[in-house]
Amino acid sequence: MDLKRIEKKDIDGYLEGINYIAYSDNFAKFAQSAYDSKRSFVGILDSDNLKAFFPVFERESRGQRVVEVPLFIYTEIFFIDDKFIINGSELGRELIKLTGCDVLRLNIYKQHFSENFKTEGFQNIFTTVIIPLEDVSSFEDYLMNSISRNARSKIYKGQSSGFEFITLIGKDLPEFYNLYHEHVIFLGSVPHPIDYFQKIMNAHESDKSLFMFGVRRGSKLIAANLLIIYKDYLEVKFLADDVLERKLFPNNFLYAEMIKWAIGRHVKFIDFGGIPNAMHSNIEFKKSFGGKEYPLYTRYFFKSLFHKTLFNFRRRAQYLKKNPRVVIKKLVFRK
Repeated sequence: MDLKRIEKKDIDGYLEGINYIAYSDNFAKFAQSAYDSKRSFVGILDSDNLKAFFPVFERESRGQRVVEVPLFIYTEIFFIDDKFIINGSELGRELIKLTGCDVLRLNIYKQHFSENFKTEGFQNIFTTVIIPLEDVSSFEDYLMNSISRNARSKIYKGQSSGFEFITLIGKDLPEFYNLYHEHVIFLGSVPHPIDYFQKIMNAHESDKSLFMFGVRRGSKLIAANLLIIYKDYLEVKFLADDVLERKLFPNNFLYAEMIKWAIGRHVKFIDFGGIPNAMHSNIEFKKSFGGKEYPLYTRYFFKSLFHKTLFNFRRRAQYLKKNPRVVIKKLVFRK
């Protein structure tokens, strides 16, 4: 396997047909501003012929050079030759050599090339749920034929509860953030700072490809999401709701309205992003809206044992700093 850094102009003819968000220039702007992570492209060659390519994101993190493929959860490798086979372990080792990085995180999403990428040695700890809308003619047909009866009943519950579906704009970011912050704290995790969201909004402002939707009950925002559209592909990046209002199922109402909106914009795919496999009920909830689940594969590679040890030590120290209560609870109550 031969890897080579390639320029964007070298693959312009293929990029027109690629709709995955990691390939968009707006996402690259966000990566640069929020993570100081620079995007570039790597080609895979066989006998000097370009067979496939993908984006990589490179940055410094706590004294180590880190390369992520891609920045977030997963990527699609674009195969020029649909019969070309990639061994994931070999790809990881060659990427370490090509980039000179200390740490490589390789995350692979195999929706369109399940047989082309060999994932031996990778972990399958995340799943994504995708709603295909390519052949959908109307929301009414989709509601009755693709959304489960249980999910439909909860959508109707929201409609009868006086929910209002709204589009949030820049001035509404503090309200969105407050709901998101409370939601993440409730889940026992660590929220991003508000300027993180301002950066992602700024990066997508030029072509209006970022949207925030919400559900109000009276004057109160009780559910919201943030999504990005690239060509005909919609990816939900963040979702939050008020746990005190869950008995009225605002998320069901929000998802239904988002799907209706997407159909009106001729979106072909709605991607709910990575979900830990342990959150089985969350996966099933998203599938109830007509989604199909696909596995995500991940693996870390290191330049040396020293870099692996240093990375793991710093990651555990960072986790302890962010989640002291969780760590203490585990230590106190472990058997």
